[in-house]
Amino acid sequence: YPAAGGRVSVYESHLASAEQAAWPLDATIAWDAIDVALARREEHILAALHDAALIEGYLPVFAPRLMQLLWDDLDVTAVLSLELYEGLRHYTALKRYLRAVGFEPAVVSEERMIAARERALAEQREPGSPIAELTNFACSELFAAYFFLRLSRETREPVLRQLLEHMARDEFRHAAAGADLLAKRVRLDPGAADEILRSAQSFRHYGSDVVDVPLATTNDFEAIAAMNRMIRQACGVSPTQHIQERLNARSI
Repeated sequence: YPAAGGRVSVYESHLASAEQAAWPLDATIAWDAIDVALARREEHILAALHDAALIEGYLPVFAPRLMQLLWDDLDVTAVLSLELYEGLRHYTALKRYLRAVGFEPAVVSEERMIAARERALAEQREPGSPIAELTNFACSELFAAYFFLRLSRETREPVLRQLLEHMARDEFRHAAAGADLLAKRVRLDPGAADEILRSAQSFRHYGSDVVDVPLATTNDFEAIAAMNRMIRQACGVSPTQHIQERLNARSI
């Protein structure tokens, strides 16, 4: 239903987009057409997919913590609920692909996933402010999108390319939802922009809770430029502009 005053809530448009972009695993992906021999020659890609599967499988632990922190924002909790569903689809798809190509010994088993979650919980850091954590979520989703997009361009295995393209589009939608949630915070409190900008500058992908090398890479300039655009749309200024303004202020 529309929010008070007739305004459509943030999550409703993203719910509609998720429904339109749905890709049922069995009806969309030609699992029987996987070129197993070709896939096995791309072992570095398979290793990256294994880490991605662990991160996607970590969402049922990560997202509820974020929901508890932002429980009073219905848009946030609704967006995260969609994220949980689509994250499960990603986890299942990646695990199925790795199993289909016989990637050993790193096929994602239930025991391996639980062990990764247990390690993350044992090393759990204290959460930051709601705005900082929401910024981290939005940036993480954007870098995940570019991670999957980059691998889709790199792989020569056709079925994997199709799968990764679907997953990248999902992650771009998730990042857009995160950006809209940040923009909502700025509309309600313009002072939130400064915290969003500072949080983006020190962004840490939540996937680093469960794998040694996070999805976000420091040299992913395409993703970094996109993050600057996303934060600028929410705050009216990009993180790089914000840093430059602070440097200029100090030199005065």
